[in-house]
Amino acid sequence: MEMIKKLTLTGCTLLLLAGCGTNTSTENVDTLNQLDTAAYQTKTSNLTNVNYKSNSSTGNEANTFDIKSPKVSLSEALGIFNEVYPNAKIESVDLEIGYGQLYYEIDGFDSAKEYELKIDATTKEIYQNEVKRMKGTEEVLDFSSIMNLKEAIEIASQISEVQGLAPIGWSLDAEYGVQIYTVEFRDSYTEIEAKINANTGEILEVEVDD
Repeated sequence: MEMIKKLTLTGCTLLLLAGCGTNTSTENVDTLNQLDTAAYQTKTSNLTNVNYKSNSSTGNEANTFDIKSPKVSLSEALGIFNEVYPNAKIESVDLEIGYGQLYYEIDGFDSAKEYELKIDATTKEIYQNEVKRMKGTEEVLDFSSIMNLKEAIEIASQISEVQGLAPIGWSLDAEYGVQIYTVEFRDSYTEIEAKINANTGEILEVEVDD
C-alpha cells in the first residue's frame, strides 16, 4: 500500500514539473518573438532613416548652387574654352552638379579633333581636358542669336510638371539646325527635362523620367 502511495506521489510530482516546464518554454518563445520583432522594427527604421538622409542630401546639394547665375558666367566659361582651343567651334555646353561641385562641360571640334573641357563654375579651375579624333560632322552653336539663359529657365519653370522644383542643371546644343536649351529638374523620385527653343523660347518637349 505504501508503495502505491509513493508511486502516486511521484507521478503527480512529474506532472507538475512537466506543466511548469511547458509554461516556462512558452514564456521563452514569446520573449524571443518579441525580441525578434523589436530587432526587425529597429532594422527597418534604420534603413528608412538612411534612405531619407540620402534623398535629403541630394536635394540640399542641388539647392546649394545658383543654376541661373553661377559665380563663373557662361561667357567667362566660353572665354576659357576659347583660350585653350582658339580654333575650335563649340557644339554644346552643359552646367551640371557632380561630386559636390558645379561645373561647365563644353564640347567643341575642329577639322581634325573633338575637345571636351570641364570647368569649375565657382573657381574657373579646369577639371578635365580631353581630346579625341574627329569622328563625324557636328553642329555649331551660334551664341549671337540665342535667348538669355535666365529667360529660358523662367520659361521652363512655368511648366506644370515642375512646379515647386528648382532647376538642377541645363544644357545647350543644336539638333537639326535648331538650338535647344534643356533645363533639368528633379525631386526624390522623378527627373524632368524641359526642352526650349533657344531662339524663340518655344517649349518643344517635356520629358518625365520616373
